[in-house]
Amino acid sequence: MDRVKAEDPKAEERLFEALKSHRKGGELVKVTRADAVAWTGMPQAQAEPALKNLVQRYRSHLAVTDSGELIYEFDPALERRDQITLGERLRAIGAFGWRAFKEIFKVWIMVTLVAYVVGFFLMMMALVLAKSSQDRDDRRGGGGMDMFWIWYLLMPDLRPAGYGGYGGGYRALPAKPKTPGKRFYVSVFDFVFGPTAPTIDPRAGDRQIISFLRSKKGRMVSSDLVALTGMSYLEADQELTRLMVEYDGEVEVAEDGTLIYVFRELLLGAGTSTPMGQLGVASATSLVTHDDWKPVWQAPLADPPMTANSAGANAAIVGFAGFNLFASFAIGPVFLQASHHAGDPLWDFFVVLFPMIFSILFFTIPVGRWIAERGRRGKRKRARVRCELLKQICEARGASISAVDLAKTAAERCKVSQAQATEILEELRADLEGDVDTSEHAGDGVHYIFPRLTEEELAVDRARNEAKDERIGQVVFSSEDAIS
Repeated sequence: MDRVKAEDPKAEERLFEALKSHRKGGELVKVTRADAVAWTGMPQAQAEPALKNLVQRYRSHLAVTDSGELIYEFDPALERRDQITLGERLRAIGAFGWRAFKEIFKVWIMVTLVAYVVGFFLMMMALVLAKSSQDRDDRRGGGGMDMFWIWYLLMPDLRPAGYGGYGGGYRALPAKPKTPGKRFYVSVFDFVFGPTAPTIDPRAGDRQIISFLRSKKGRMVSSDLVALTGMSYLEADQELTRLMVEYDGEVEVAEDGTLIYVFRELLLGAGTSTPMGQLGVASATSLVTHDDWKPVWQAPLADPPMTANSAGANAAIVGFAGFNLFASFAIGPVFLQASHHAGDPLWDFFVVLFPMIFSILFFTIPVGRWIAERGRRGKRKRARVRCELLKQICEARGASISAVDLAKTAAERCKVSQAQATEILEELRADLEGDVDTSEHAGDGVHYIFPRLTEEELAVDRARNEAKDERIGQVVFSSEDAIS
């Protein structure tokens, strides 16, 4: 008799086609392991791995019946978790275009900002000297118009090493010890485009969750993920389904029906083994520092700096760019008129229009960033309020909470209006499946309770207390022992 393959790419394809055929309007596509077998006719050894692979790839979450049977619930659109939407594609195209423009404009800045400051200064001096009564020799006697000091002022890190000064020539300067500091042209780039954002590790969130699991005997519920990330219950259920598939987790059903996600494999670190002949077993929970994870309300939500420059650097940058803008209106046209080049399209473009466009862009980009940042700061402020409300709800540990007191405390701590805090509270209550407390103990005014939060917390605490410490066993052979 032929053996059945446990993994078959076509098995996944057949099950996916079966899911599509069982869609009914906007309802979730619900399937058990037995359904997967019945819909496809495949043996369970093929249907179960195919079902888990589909759970990993497509948006879904788990439900449980009163008999303990797991139901996999797929979004009716059957969208992949990694599916790129049209909006995301457009944002990616926009981001690519923005990066390309930044690189081009940086080159433009390097060439134009300095060159036009020097050029306009020379034009201004030429206009002044043209009106003076001094003869040409006297004007030369002043040492000429050596304007390279402006370049050195703007870009001191680009000048030849060991040289400086201006006038009758360059002379060697004594070497000075270099002190680390921000280069001026970098300050100019940061003024226009903002400081470079730190690189974000795409797996940082998963690492924090894994650290949490290793400190909690490998068990968590949706409420834990809500506290760690600030997600809604719907988002947390979908994310835990993904984590369960990616990290070889499984689901246990508590007596009250709570789904507890168990990740035993994540506990089996090298520190959980016992060297041969040593008594005792190291617990995985004792090896983890809790500094590796924190609830979302302890995570920093600081506003990034607009330029990360000193006030003096910003003032100098504004001065140079402002001079170019002013000169394109005032000095350039007068110089063209005096030099009899007015009306020449080429001269008009390079002396007036080109620096004018550059200067306007130079100031428009940071102004646009400032406007966009105001919107982002508003979103971060709402996120801080939400985190503060979530903190109070979690710390209440199931007790009935006054809606007015919740909103008032959050408003005071986050420096927002109570009306705004109340609005965010209502959104959070819906996300956390909160109810209005109608019991006689509720007190005056509207009080909220969050039964799911309480039930899941009690269930997972019991499961952790009853769980055994996971270990990988005793070390029976080590190459180190063989060498010694």
